[in-house]
Amino acid sequence: MNQDRQIVAAVQYEPKLLDVSYNLLQGQQLAFEAAVKGAAVAVLPELCLSGYVMRDKYEAASCAQTANGYQTEAFMQITKKYNMHIVFGFVELKEGKLYNSAAVIGPQGLVATCQKHNLWGSDYLWAESADNLLPVIITRAGRLGVLICRDAMNNDRDTYKFFKENHRYYKKGSTDTIALLTNWGADYGYPDSSWVELSEEICANVIVSNRVGKERDMKYKGGSCVIDRNRKIYTYGSSFNEAAVVGGYVIL
Repeated sequence: MNQDRQIVAAVQYEPKLLDVSYNLLQGQQLAFEAAVKGAAVAVLPELCLSGYVMRDKYEAASCAQTANGYQTEAFMQITKKYNMHIVFGFVELKEGKLYNSAAVIGPQGLVATCQKHNLWGSDYLWAESADNLLPVIITRAGRLGVLICRDAMNNDRDTYKFFKENHRYYKKGSTDTIALLTNWGADYGYPDSSWVELSEEICANVIVSNRVGKERDMKYKGGSCVIDRNRKIYTYGSSFNEAAVVGGYVIL
């Protein structure tokens, strides 16, 4: 039995801390490369427009944007021309609060945003924990869900007042492909077991975009990959530290 497949891409690079203009330009260039190569969905790293290790709300606020800001217009030039979707991480200013967020841009513009639920590390110095439902977006790569880094556990934090042990953001069969935006540290193996377990748990493809480089006291080594629902993994190897567009196929 033949299975339908689509090309997707995990994009990785090294953002400059607090330099939104530079980071946006780098993200555009790599997303364009993914689009030219036929990607239905291109996923950029967590907080790729700001950098990750922000020390307080003042630094985060200096990079913050509303969801439908100029960065949406910048990526929409690509998504409209190539009939595809781009997912990227940014500091979101929403209703007076700051969030570690991801935006999904399609051919018609902003389709959805989601905010990180399970904070980690320097997130706690500036970001709010989100409690909202996560999106499912119709794309050429099927029904697309979005998770940010530690949310790969696919469950709410224990301290969430409505926490239920068996609750899952995405249940088995609820989505075809997950965009997982990460800033996964250099001490972990690649592909990380959490990424593969996520694919197994919900029987979905996973596009993992992990940044590279050094930032204050943190190091990242990339290892971005595409994991299809049969656990075939597309990557450049165990780890790599250069900017890259990692292409792979997802099964629909």
